[in-house]
Amino acid sequence: MQEGWAVVQGERVSFERERGVSAITVSPEVAYLVVRVPTPDHITEQRQQVLYLLRDAEIPIFLIKLQRHGISFGVDSERAESARQVLEANGFQVQVKPHRVMVSIFAQNMRELHGVFAKVAEVLYEAGVAIEQMSDAHNRITCLIEATYAPMVVARLSEAFGLPLPAATR
Repeated sequence: MQEGWAVVQGERVSFERERGVSAITVSPEVAYLVVRVPTPDHITEQRQQVLYLLRDAEIPIFLIKLQRHGISFGVDSERAESARQVLEANGFQVQVKPHRVMVSIFAQNMRELHGVFAKVAEVLYEAGVAIEQMSDAHNRITCLIEATYAPMVVARLSEAFGLPLPAATR
């Protein structure tokens, strides 16, 4: 040790966060739109046209999924009718499924945890709740479901992952 240096005892510091599910959140209501293209022979171009039409109408979308006969996505509830009108005016068939929410299950390093995605799917299946869309990211899994099921789903997921029930569901 160099002259003038002192040894100081301290606590061991860990920069790694605790693993496991840490929170469950529910989004405000959204709508889920399923768009069918008019000419399946040109599906790629028509999917692209859907995206361009929504961009030009300044309607943000999320949870985009390519479907066999078109494309589906989520949109904020207040923009659903505008999206439907723009797309139908351009020859697309649009099914609007209102009153959906996104339930998000958070965990650090989600993709390194085994079985979380399967557990979420199992809990929703056993509850009889259809999953319209499911996505994952490094820190969360998100499920698009009917809004009426959200309190029950949050309660069941909280129980499955050992989390306290949020005050609103008690």
